[in-house]
Order: sequence, then C-alpha cells, then structure tokens
Amino acid sequence: MHSLFCLSDPKPIHLTDHYYITENTRMRLVVAYMRGGSTLTADIVRHTEADFYQFEPLHGITIAVQENRPVQFLNGTIRNITKEELESVYTEMIYHWFTCNFKNIDLPGLTSSFIKTFTPEHGKYYSCINPVNTTKSKLDLVKQCIPILHLKCLESKTRTLKTIRLTVSMAGKLLKWLPRLQVLHLIRDPRGIINSQFEQDVTEGKNVSIASKDLCQTMSTNLNSYKELEQCHGSRMLGVVYENLCQNPFIVVPKIFKFFHSNYSTRVRDFVKKLMRGPVKACGYCTDRGNALANAYRWISIIHKNDLKIVDKHCSFLYSNLGYKQLDYNKLNVTKTSWKSLTSSSIGYRYS
Repeated sequence: MHSLFCLSDPKPIHLTDHYYITENTRMRLVVAYMRGGSTLTADIVRHTEADFYQFEPLHGITIAVQENRPVQFLNGTIRNITKEELESVYTEMIYHWFTCNFKNIDLPGLTSSFIKTFTPEHGKYYSCINPVNTTKSKLDLVKQCIPILHLKCLESKTRTLKTIRLTVSMAGKLLKWLPRLQVLHLIRDPRGIINSQFEQDVTEGKNVSIASKDLCQTMSTNLNSYKELEQCHGSRMLGVVYENLCQNPFIVVPKIFKFFHSNYSTRVRDFVKKLMRGPVKACGYCTDRGNALANAYRWISIIHKNDLKIVDKHCSFLYSNLGYKQLDYNKLNVTKTSWKSLTSSSIGYRYS
C-alpha cells in the first residue's frame, strides 16, 4: 500500500513542462542543511560532463520574505510572498529551474552573487547582467541576457541543484512532477552543524537551544518523509551521511555516481582526491579547504561543554539510527570521530 506522499500533490495545471517532455536530461537535487557539507557534496555530484548547476537558487526569495519585501519575477510579476506560501513557491521555483523555464523564476535568484562565486561557468551570463555602465533596469538586463543561461540549460546533459531550503516532502512533490529527477538527502551530525552555524554566525538570531531544537525537529520530519517516500520513489532517492563521505570518499562517491547514473572516471577520482586531502584552509564556504575529514570533525575539539549538552538534549534521539555516537565531553580530547558505519554496505542511514 502506497503512503499518502505517493498519492497526493499532482502537478499544478499552470506548471508548463514543454521544455522537459522532449528531452532526456537527468536531474539531480541535493537536499541538505545549512553548514551540513552540501557545498562540497554538490560540487562532487555536479562534476560530470555538460552539467548545468545552480547553488542555492532559493536564497533570494528566502531573504525577501524574511525582510518582508516583494519579489519580482522575470515575467514582470511582483508578489508579496508570505511564510505560509513558501512551500509551494519553493517547490515551483525548483521545478522551473529544472525545466529551464526562466520567465517564471524570481529575479533575486537570477541575479544572485552566488552565480559568480559558485558557478564560474556562468561567468558570461553574470557579466552580461552586470555591465560597467548602464541605464537599464536589472529586469531589462536579465531579459536581455537570459538566452545565455537558457541555452546552457537546454544543452546540458544533467542539471544539478543544491538547496538547504527544501524539505524532503517538497522534494517528494518534485519526484512526482519530474520523472527523471533523483534526490540526494544529505545528513550531518547535528553537533557539527550547530557548532558551525554559530561559528559562522548564520543562526538567524536563535540561541543554541532553539537552533538545535528546530534543526533536529526538521531532520526528524525529513527522515520520516524519506521513509514514506521510499515506498514509491525508493530507487530515485539516496540518503548520505556527510561524515561517511569524508571518512570513506573512495567508497561513497562511486556509489553516489552509480546512483545518479554518472561515470566515475579517473578525472572524477582525481577531483575527489584533491578535495579531500591537503592542508586545511580557513574559508567558510570553499570546497577546496583541504582535509575534508579534519574539517568535518573540527567541532569536536572546539565545542563548548554546555553547547554539547544542549544539542544532545534536543538531538540525541536521532543519533543511534543515523550511526552517531553519544560523546563524553571529558573524553573529546581523545575522540576523533562521531560516526560509525551501521552496516558493511551502508553509505547512508537506516531507520528503526
């Protein structure tokens, strides 16, 4: 018997897919958490020939809603989006990105500085919308330049999107709407996530208790959604633990590439080797920070005792099913890792 996730949420009539139905382009979605290792993971996933990649395309809409500002779209529409509408807006924006339907995408997403920073392959487009001297509006500039991005999207062999804004249930809708979509749900130790969020000051004004409670409630909901969706989309979903990726990259990455039907070539292996090894660099969002394993577990040596206690209070109910160990603060000086493999073949997580 299928779960309700499998039976509900047909694609809205207004979502056009005329760009999608005649092609064979594979679509890959990485769903993750802020400071959860998704930048590095998505950089690996997208390291295939002729991939069209977008980094955090929902960021602009999120900030606009937080600041109570209207959002303009390329088709000229201006909307005041409420927090209650975000789920449907998020899901539809990701759909439009995957189907190259740029006219219905938000202007903040199409002009984000993330394009320059994380997708230098779109440099021609980004330069086009940011001329040195112009009297044109940003909307007119994007309309003028969007054919550059549109062509790259249409000619791509794969399309990869990475976001920390989408829930697994939202991804479930997209799995139903886009038959060639595959989803990777990336998990990281909540203790590492919370420590990193506070270190980078990206906590949205929350204290440790609220941040950890919200994070682990979201994780729990996502894990339950994942379990439900497995009943109808199991072969198109993959759960990956970030610590496992860092501890066993040359086992996990080939399995990720097999899941996405991608070629794990010598070039990819060399790229992974470069990402995972070398001296640690001080760079909050870089993917070439060197020793990925050391970066993943750096929190163990710096987390405060009270913070560890608070995160454990709100998150320890998740640890055992994900392979995370309960840690004694007084023994952290001799602790190297917080995750252990649940089974010999595990690359992701299991459920009780």
